[in-house]
Amino acid sequence: MPTVRLLHGLGADRRAFQRFERLLPVAWEPVSLDLLGHGAAPHPSTGYSLEEHAAYIAGVIEAIAPCVLVGHSYGAATAVAIAARHASSVRGIVLLDPITHMGDAAVGSRTEQMMHARRVGTLRETVDRLFPEASEPLKAWTVETWEQMSVGVIDEFDPHWTRFADRVEVPVAIVHGQLELGGGGDLAADWFDEPRVTSIDGAGHYLHATHARETADAVRDSVNWIIDA
Repeated sequence: MPTVRLLHGLGADRRAFQRFERLLPVAWEPVSLDLLGHGAAPHPSTGYSLEEHAAYIAGVIEAIAPCVLVGHSYGAATAVAIAARHASSVRGIVLLDPITHMGDAAVGSRTEQMMHARRVGTLRETVDRLFPEASEPLKAWTVETWEQMSVGVIDEFDPHWTRFADRVEVPVAIVHGQLELGGGGDLAADWFDEPRVTSIDGAGHYLHATHARETADAVRDSVNWIIDA
């Protein structure tokens, strides 16, 4: 059976997959990891390029490599960089709503606003405005994780993960939300050779939270496809 590790997105931490992990096979030993500068991971003042994010996670998973990485958003970008630069560390990658259009999609706009709010100290007001339907516990968690994230992550934020795509030789599966709902759509599929692509109907960018069971089923099928490839 594969060993699976999950990588959260920008401004979150490993708790982002707390519920989702329980929907994956226990035999996979699914564990969420904190990205560099997030949660319990090291918080250096500088050193947050995608290459450095990839090197950190590759070091964390060294003892269990090769494993399957499941990454959401910036965690997906990190997974691509790991597959390209540390190929022996991974057996395959599952990308949950990877974003190729940070500048013009709704999710990009929200992310950019959150990054600005982190710099200037207006996270609570920004979260209330951007996510009015979210529960109070979820809003509080979002503010907490963004405040804990090193500002260096924002200063060195690098959305250009596609530069690594042509060097990825392991199987790639993409599970995405719908563009019109703020998801990444299937735009990332063009960057890889014969990826497995699954769309989650009715889901936006945070598909593992809003459509957890459907996304878990898609991840389960994707990981099995990777193992059989």
